Amino acid sequence: MLTTHTTATLAATALALTVLTGGLVVLGDTRPANATTTLDRPGCRYRVVRVKTRLNVRVTPAGRVVDKLYPGDRTWGSCKKFGKWRRIHGTDLGRRGFASTHHLKKTGRR
Repeated sequence: MLTTHTTATLAATALALTVLTGGLVVLGDTRPANATTTLDRPGCRYRVVRVKTRLNVRVTPAGRVVDKLYPGDRTWGSCKKFGKWRRIHGTDLGRRGFASTHHLKKTGRR
């Protein structure tokens, strides 16, 4: 089992060897060049329309309610439709789920 001191010593030794041999030291973001985050993926922006009180965001289409959207709220999510549902992010708690396409107007792409 490695202790914190042993791990730090090994890391310092590896760094020193890399510097002495003229190797490249990477200290920043180490993810592969082709890796994408959620924000890198294309998506669409939506505005909530035709709602008087609130629009429920559900875990699955017609499933359990996990968040809410209110009239005029702006949100974002996938451009793809799942039947009559779209996958979006709620504004009350920020949870991801599905909302009815009838109440979402696409305002642009992310």
